[in-house]
Amino acid sequence: MPPRRTPRIQVTGRARAGKTTLCRALSLLTAEETGPLDRPGRPNPTLDADLLLYVLPGLADAADRRILATLPTDRTLIALNKADAIGVRWSDAATTAEALTADLGRPVFPVVAALAARTRAGTLDDADLTALRRHRDRPDPPLALSHDLFLTPGLAPDFEARRALLDRWELFGVSCALTALRHDPGLPAQRLLQILHCASGIDRLHREIHRRYEAVAAGIHD
Repeated sequence: MPPRRTPRIQVTGRARAGKTTLCRALSLLTAEETGPLDRPGRPNPTLDADLLLYVLPGLADAADRRILATLPTDRTLIALNKADAIGVRWSDAATTAEALTADLGRPVFPVVAALAARTRAGTLDDADLTALRRHRDRPDPPLALSHDLFLTPGLAPDFEARRALLDRWELFGVSCALTALRHDPGLPAQRLLQILHCASGIDRLHREIHRRYEAVAAGIHD
């Protein structure tokens, strides 16, 4: 009797799409991360795994569409990474993902892999909470619209604390945390970390990968 094998997962996409970060965010320890696709002068990697996760760093370009057209619909999921850079609110990224799902004929999941990876590996410490609570009620609506605005030297005498927040949680995470604290100033660190994790959009993609993985494994071992 041949030995049982586990399903293979490949994570692929163009250069700088965020494949490595997404693998960390999803804890896909056994997934195979391919080399960049559509690199001039180099052959594309062979995409023959049981489950393919294609990472888009924003809207699909001609190269993405050309490659996706060759991939099996029933074995391919698409992560719309860096969703925080699409539009001005999460609903813009969700709408874009829905349009891409209809256009590409494969499910597309908006995610912010960098935030998801940080919430999986890190914790909100006392210094983070102190800095966030100091600025949660600041009346400047543009505060978290850009790194430069958040790091305005004269904003408050805590420049290094604000810079540390951006280094640890990036602008999207800081913005989500400030919004959550405005609604509930007493949120404990662990609860706030859970909110940031949910805001990354990673759980929906993780559940679908797990569901597909289990279905593929059952088919292999029948």
